[in-house]
Amino acid sequence: MISVAEARNRIHANSGPLDPIILPIEQAVDHVLVADLHSPVNIPGFRQSSMDGFAIQLNDLHQELIIQDELPAGSFKQLFLESGATIKVFTGGLVPDGADTIVQKEWVEILEGSIRILPNPVEEGMHIRLPGSEIAENNLALSAGTIITASMVGFIASMGFAAVKVYRKPKIAIVITGNELVSPGNPLLLGQVYESNSFALRALLSEHGIQHVQVFYAKDYLQETAYNLSEAIQSNDLVLLTGGVSVGDYDFVVQACLQEGIEQVFHKVAQKPGKPLFFGVKDEKLVFGLPGNPASVMSCFRQYVMPAIQIMSGKTVEEPIWGKLKHSYDKPSSLCFFLKARVENGIVSILGGQASYQQNSFVEANCWVELDGPEQQYEQFSMVKLHPFH
Repeated sequence: MISVAEARNRIHANSGPLDPIILPIEQAVDHVLVADLHSPVNIPGFRQSSMDGFAIQLNDLHQELIIQDELPAGSFKQLFLESGATIKVFTGGLVPDGADTIVQKEWVEILEGSIRILPNPVEEGMHIRLPGSEIAENNLALSAGTIITASMVGFIASMGFAAVKVYRKPKIAIVITGNELVSPGNPLLLGQVYESNSFALRALLSEHGIQHVQVFYAKDYLQETAYNLSEAIQSNDLVLLTGGVSVGDYDFVVQACLQEGIEQVFHKVAQKPGKPLFFGVKDEKLVFGLPGNPASVMSCFRQYVMPAIQIMSGKTVEEPIWGKLKHSYDKPSSLCFFLKARVENGIVSILGGQASYQQNSFVEANCWVELDGPEQQYEQFSMVKLHPFH
């Protein structure tokens, strides 16, 4: 067995960003920008009114002003404001040349063909947005490596970009192995269990914005496992197999991987749950053999698969955070333990139901606690590593 740290290092060393693609900006959310994005234009590109009101020269503030014209938003008219006059303007519209201030319409008394400005604290430049005041032409808008969020899309569009170059997210296949598995919704016979791993993995992948997911099912036969693995790896970047990864009489995942030309990087990690974890590569494609027990699947996904997906997507691998144990905990062996827990305000409670087949504690859990190293006794308020679910 290798250590958890060594397993992580080997996975990271064999993972790299996938090829860039061009995506429409509304589809680029949660993708990573490949190169710096510079604005090709000034925003705004002209002197722009931020209010419905009247453009004036501040020196004329205390005069009755003739309404010279108006400039609706989107108007192409180029007007010059004459002394002793005003031009009606609208939010987002042009400010006429010669004007140095906008007075909002609520501060104005409208007369017959003229206006009088009511006593209010009017200042020069009020309600005028200057060209480039949001971003100037050629200035850096977003740096390479930025994860595009929904709130950024409008800003990107405002600079005139309809699409951006981002790292592609991996296409992923799931191969579920096991003779005892039955799809939910069907009756169970003695010795059968409902298959839940594909549902859990698809939900986790969806949380990470992975849209392309294929699911295959294989009985516990070498050739059937190998065939489904071969089909899965052909059109995907990453394959997850569940079950059949240990050394039992009907565990064929490792043998199938080797038969299909997958280079073994490691098999077995000094951890609980998930000790039989397998990792291999073929033509820069990644293959994970996950143990079949549901908690092992969830733990191995969080610790190993998710970081690989982040690297392939051009992201930085998330680092653990720290919290204090609410109660002392005795670790029964020197293996690295990943324990379902709940953290609130930095205080961590390790939950019951830690067996690798048990999923009921996920209802309450919101993180994994990592207890690594040879220490087996953790006192109350010990600082421990946390891996949040979200």
